Amino acid sequence: MVRLTLIAALMTLASTTASAADLAIVHARIYASPGAPPIADGSVIVRDGRITAVGSAAKVRPGHDAQVIDGRGLVVTAGFWNSHVHLMGPAFSASKGVDPAIASRQLETMFTRWGFTTIFDIASLPGDAMALRRRVAAGEIRGPNILTTDAPFYPNNGMPGYAKEILAGAPSFEVGSPEQAAARARRQLAAGADGVKIFAGSAVGGTVGVLPMPLDAAKAVVDEAHRVGKPAFAHPSNLEGINVAIASGADVLAHTTPDGGAWPADTAARLKARHMALIPTLTLWQVELKKGDASPAEIDRFMRVAQTQLKTYSDAGGQILFGTDIGYTDAADTTDEYRLMAAAGLSWGQILASLTTAPAGRFGFPSKGRIATGLDGDLTVLSADPAADVGAFAQVAYTLRGGQIIYRSKP
Repeated sequence: MVRLTLIAALMTLASTTASAADLAIVHARIYASPGAPPIADGSVIVRDGRITAVGSAAKVRPGHDAQVIDGRGLVVTAGFWNSHVHLMGPAFSASKGVDPAIASRQLETMFTRWGFTTIFDIASLPGDAMALRRRVAAGEIRGPNILTTDAPFYPNNGMPGYAKEILAGAPSFEVGSPEQAAARARRQLAAGADGVKIFAGSAVGGTVGVLPMPLDAAKAVVDEAHRVGKPAFAHPSNLEGINVAIASGADVLAHTTPDGGAWPADTAARLKARHMALIPTLTLWQVELKKGDASPAEIDRFMRVAQTQLKTYSDAGGQILFGTDIGYTDAADTTDEYRLMAAAGLSWGQILASLTTAPAGRFGFPSKGRIATGLDGDLTVLSADPAADVGAFAQVAYTLRGGQIIYRSKP
C-alpha cells in the first residue's frame, strides 16, 4: 500500500512539474476557454510545442531549468486567430526571394504584435502564402501558423476596380465556365490551398455596381473545396451576393454588407440554417469611408447598419469569426475592431470565442483554440484583462506559437 502511494505521488509530481525543455507562464490569470471560469492564479507549461500542464499555480510548478515568464498582472488565453487577412506586397512575394528579416518584421507588425498565432489568408497571389508558410514552418521566418485560399475567384468580367490596382500585372482570376472554375479550384487545392474564396458579389463599380457570380460557377468552386473537406469563403457585397453564397453552399461570409442596407428579416435565419460563419470586418468600413471623405454622420449611419447585421446574426446563434482584412487595409491595430464588436452588443466572451474556439472548430483544428493538457502551445498573453475592457485584447505582452515566443512587447 505504501509503495502504491509512493508511485501515485511520483506520477502526480511528474504530471505537474516541468522539465528543462519547458516554457512556463506562472501566476497569471488564465482563460482556458471562453465558457470556462478563469484560473485566477494559474500556471501553464509547454513542452515540445504541447501544453503539458495547466492549473492552479500552487499545483502546477515549473522545473528549475524551465524558461519562466512571470505572469503576475498578465492574462493568458489560447492563441488568437485572424480569419480574414491578405498576404500581399513585396514582403511576402515568393518570386522576389524576400529577406527573412523583412518578412518576419512585417508579420510581427501585422499579426504577432496583436496576438495572432494563426491567420487565414483569403486571397493573395498564387503560391505566395504557401511559400511563406513553408519558410515559417522551417524556422527561416518568424511568424504565425498560415492557412490560405491562394488566388481568389472573381465572376467573369467581374474583377473589382480596387483589385485591378492591387494586382496590376497579375492574372485576372476571373472564372469562365463552371468546368474551368472547378479545374482551377482543383489545381489550387491540390497545390496546398486550405480553402477557396469566391466573390459571390463583386464590386466592379460603374453602371454595373455589384456583379454577382453565376451560381453554377460559384457552386462548382465550392463543391471542389467540399470534396476535399476544405472551407469556402464568400465575399458578398450585397444581399444578392449573400444569396449566391447561401445557394452555392459557401461556409463563411467574409464581410458584413452595410453598403447593401439592412438585411431582410429572414436573412440571419437563412444563414444560420446553412451553418455559415460571419466575419464582421467592421473597421474596414470605417477605413474605406474615411478614404472617401464621408461625413461623420454618414459613417455613423453606415456603421450602425454593419453592427446591426453582426448583432442580428450573433443573436440568432450564428458563428462569428474575428477578421480585419489587414493586407488590403494597413490598419493593423485591432483595438477599434474589438470596441466596435462590443458596441454592437457582443460580450467579451463572445469576442474571445471569435478569436479562439470558433475558428479552431470551424476550420478543423481540435488541438487549437483552448488551453488544455495535450493541446498545441499556441498562447496569447495580455497585459490587461479583456473581461474588464475589450480593448485589452489588443494589449499583447507575448505571443507564443508552439511554446516558442514569436513576439514580446518591449519593457
